[in-house]
Amino acid sequence: MKYNSEEAVRIHTNAQAKKSVAIHWGPALANEYYLDPPMKLKESLERYGINNEDFFILKHGESKDIKTDEENLE
Repeated sequence: MKYNSEEAVRIHTNAQAKKSVAIHWGPALANEYYLDPPMKLKESLERYGINNEDFFILKHGESKDIKTDEENLE
């Protein structure tokens, strides 16, 4: 199922997720400018007060090591 940026941020918040990564942006899957989803995600994160380090977008080909504090996983 494909969610828009606003829905994805609400899911992140409702699930009390520690980290989320935005995926499936950039390919020609929709009738929108390919940079619209990252801009809309940024706007949604600001609206909900979520840090870009907690819900982030990987650049094409980028990887990221996500470190978590064991105490916060309970």
